[in-house]
Amino acid sequence: MSDFVPTPPILTYIVDLIEGKLIKEGEEQYRWALITTNGEKIYKARINGTIINKYFSPGSKEKKTFTTLTVDDGTDTIQLKAWENQADYLNTFEIGNSVDVMGKPRQSDEEIYILPDTIIGITDYNKELYLRTKKVKRYAKKNYILPTEEQLVIIHNQEDKAKIWNLINDAEDGIELEEIITKSKLEKATVESVIQELIRNGDIYEPTSLKFKKI
Repeated sequence: MSDFVPTPPILTYIVDLIEGKLIKEGEEQYRWALITTNGEKIYKARINGTIINKYFSPGSKEKKTFTTLTVDDGTDTIQLKAWENQADYLNTFEIGNSVDVMGKPRQSDEEIYILPDTIIGITDYNKELYLRTKKVKRYAKKNYILPTEEQLVIIHNQEDKAKIWNLINDAEDGIELEEIITKSKLEKATVESVIQELIRNGDIYEPTSLKFKKI
């Protein structure tokens, strides 16, 4: 019987997988673990992003059905690789689809990739924002270094930032994301970026999914 205890997938950025190091634990019985640049050990990863490339090879007597999907989350890209039935399932996704992926980090020819256990299409923008915010909060809690793309070095227009802060500050019971967008009349991307900055700065928090309240 294996002594390995199943672990839940860890929500992470793709760049931390790509720049990580894959190690083998155990001798006769072993499993792979990926050590990130933050020193975190990952047996199963959870990433989300957009499919930017796809390759499908139908099976034959000589070879197995094979599919690769390249996913981009804004910090880096990584390939999902699958064979046989799982390859057929991956082939149902198309370039441009947003996906939520859970799977095991693996390596081939010095390249880190993911062997997916679960891949779910994301059609709701709010879920994308939820996952992105959850990652920022998890990294902040553990004092991990955020990828450059997520540091949001963008200098927000102070007037826009003030609009969003005032809406949250004036809402004693918190305010929903869609209400912030409607009342501020700002682009979703701007609202999302400012909210993430306010969360990182410790000015606001998320009492329930996609609802924000001042601390």
